[in-house]
Amino acid sequence: MHVLITLKYWGDKMFGLSAEKIAKWAEKGKAEKLIKAASTKNPELRKTIVQAMGKVEDEQVFNYLITSLRDRSSDIKLAALEALQQLSNKNSVEHIKSLIHDSDSKVVEKAREVLRQINKTNGHSE
Repeated sequence: MHVLITLKYWGDKMFGLSAEKIAKWAEKGKAEKLIKAASTKNPELRKTIVQAMGKVEDEQVFNYLITSLRDRSSDIKLAALEALQQLSNKNSVEHIKSLIHDSDSKVVEKAREVLRQINKTNGHSE
């Protein structure tokens, strides 16, 4: 476990993670790179990565975003909700509904907004 943590930290430095690099990976649909980079310990970069995932139509990315809805950090939950809103995948609806009772009112508000938008996009009434 210790070795893994050390490698993750070293990986951030080695690959020079930046918002610009993350945006390029998202534009090019580099799902594996984004998922791997999401293991960073830097909370701001992690949030940026999760948000960028909303531009990548990929099953692994979708699954990662669904998992991120259960993160301890409200910032990560909000970033995952933004990404899922961009993807507008109806398969995320039940997972997003679980956040309607979150302790953070911003998460609850965003979850409701995303549900409305996904329902509208997929031809369902609010």
